[in-house]
Amino acid sequence: METIKWVQGIIAFVKVSETGSFSQAAAELHVSKSHISKTIKQLEKDLGIALISRSTRRIQLTNLGEEFLGSCRQSLETLESAKKQVISSSDRPRGVLRVTLAGVFGENFIAPTLISLARKYPDLQVELDFESRIVDIIEKKFDVAIRIGHLKNSSLLAQKIATRREYVCASPKYLETHRAPASPEDLTDHNCLSGGQGSWSFKKSSKPLSVSVKGNFKTNNPRVLVKAALDGLGIVRLPGSYVWDDIKEGKLVSLLERYSEGTKDIWVVTPTRNKLNTNVNVFVEELKKSLERDYRGSQF
Repeated sequence: METIKWVQGIIAFVKVSETGSFSQAAAELHVSKSHISKTIKQLEKDLGIALISRSTRRIQLTNLGEEFLGSCRQSLETLESAKKQVISSSDRPRGVLRVTLAGVFGENFIAPTLISLARKYPDLQVELDFESRIVDIIEKKFDVAIRIGHLKNSSLLAQKIATRREYVCASPKYLETHRAPASPEDLTDHNCLSGGQGSWSFKKSSKPLSVSVKGNFKTNNPRVLVKAALDGLGIVRLPGSYVWDDIKEGKLVSLLERYSEGTKDIWVVTPTRNKLNTNVNVFVEELKKSLERDYRGSQF
């Protein structure tokens, strides 16, 4: 079996084993399901053993397949490590840089830096994944993640790059017919527009305070929540990235500022294996410069 086809067979076999599906493996490898099937059949033919027991409902590795999977993973990890070593030894970004991020902060302040890097370094392949939920960056093979707030203890490397502040606000139109809340507890009498959260957190007398909120409009899209608030539907709680300009222009009114939790830290997080990765290091340095120039953390 030719070396290239041999490696392709191993990659296909590992991907099918990890996903438990020929279709899913094909989708993640950007090939057809029939291609995956043929590749693995050829691999089995060359090895002279059955690696996968197929059925209409699910796939299952044979005993020899399980043993072979361990060796394949180790081999692919060695190849990946060799690739990263070469990239890390280069003084110019090249190869793939995968970043997971979310929200308007990512759109307005992270993405432009990556676009600039892609333009400056044609050999760099940037992959952005906007995912609202926190993913395991090691399992999903991301090089960098942008995280907000308290970080759990882990083996990941974290660098603080900015801060974020959340605002409780409503439009003058809403406040014309509803008395502005004087304290967080007053929110129980208001139509609170949220992304599904059942409570909002504050600080009162330097102590944490959680207030249950309810309303007749929920969405996980912050931009839509802003539109609803501007239309006078109710009160929202959102990061400054979404509402600061409207507050500054008087379209929204900031409420309960004395009870604010204050700012939350924004972090760039990387696996420890990327400590010397040129792609990651250049990106982080360029990002810091960009944020220092363009980002107003005190308001956002």
